[in-house]
Amino acid sequence: MGRRSSGKLCFVVNHGAFFASHRLPIAESAMRAGWQVTLVTGQAGSAQMELPSVEKIAAAGIQHTRTFFRSDSVNPIRELIGLIQLTSYLIRTRPDVVHCVSPKGVLYGGIAARLARIQSIVLAVSGMGYAFTPVSNGGIARYVISHVYRALAGFAFGHDNKRVIVQNGDDRQTLLQSGLACVQELILIPGSGVDLSSFQSVRIEEKSKLVVLPARMLRDKGVAEYVDAIRRIKKHVPDWRFVLAGAADYHNPSSVPVEQIEQWQHEGLVDWLGHVENMVTYYTDASIVCLPSYREGMPKALLEAAAAGCAVITTDAVGCREAILPGVTGELVPVRDVERLSEAILGLINDKKRREAYGVAGMQLAKSRYGIDAVISSTLDIYEDLLNVGQQKL
Repeated sequence: MGRRSSGKLCFVVNHGAFFASHRLPIAESAMRAGWQVTLVTGQAGSAQMELPSVEKIAAAGIQHTRTFFRSDSVNPIRELIGLIQLTSYLIRTRPDVVHCVSPKGVLYGGIAARLARIQSIVLAVSGMGYAFTPVSNGGIARYVISHVYRALAGFAFGHDNKRVIVQNGDDRQTLLQSGLACVQELILIPGSGVDLSSFQSVRIEEKSKLVVLPARMLRDKGVAEYVDAIRRIKKHVPDWRFVLAGAADYHNPSSVPVEQIEQWQHEGLVDWLGHVENMVTYYTDASIVCLPSYREGMPKALLEAAAAGCAVITTDAVGCREAILPGVTGELVPVRDVERLSEAILGLINDKKRREAYGVAGMQLAKSRYGIDAVISSTLDIYEDLLNVGQQKL
């Protein structure tokens, strides 16, 4: 890439699985550019997802330190211990740039970086997370969590040498309106990037009668709505296969119980694959990828689906709507609207010509906007700019 740096870069992320799937290529490229890279995470969100991810991180030569906080925890003692551990780590190691990713990674990383007087931070808002997802029946606990998170975010975002990466225009506007960041600090990078070389052998005309929902088994991902939609249309298309691909042991208040998923399988509605370490084969084979999520940043699953030539069905929600071109690469349906979702799935199943046209357009969209090389280049530029500004202040 032509860059060389002698800076120290520390990632702060909820857990290793998210880092490995969404930020590891950036970290590896930073190391090749001369950065000394380390990683701090909380506890695993899913044991099934974490083990192979930790192995990847170790193989990349990245020092990984795990602290006490956990993405689903609201235990104030556990969370305070984790924050103290993270702050102490930053004081000891003195990174030049701290790159904070995922809701608690951003919150605790931002707070710890300020307490440790780190010169520069990157706050990567990959969706506003559980605390910002609108619900009609979340109860008092979710209300309290949301308001506490937003209050603490004021301090986390208060660093005077920061860049805030957002993945969609809605989150950019939210941050501006809340006063958490100004225009000069905000940088829009649509997604964490797709390795386009993985999908060079895709043949759209050879795709199977397969519909895939690729996500952790969370209600916020629209898993229940997807299954309800399949229940409505299954008898009309008995030769099609409907799949859930994602871990169900995930620590999250929105998790779907394993027993519920097994019941859906027993009814013959869906096949559940559990966590799939490499989704390339399924994207290559699937005709349709469906993600009826309530809110996202810029879902990598949909970007990879587009790169694989899949027709996409997703919701008209933050992050999701920006991942497709409606009527060109896929279909948008209202959030939690099972009837419209089932109509969209059945409509694409019955219209092969439209499905394949969406697939071709999706591949073109991914190639023009979502390649990993552009994301890496933009991110490394941010590191260098922050490093230069930080050094000038010394």
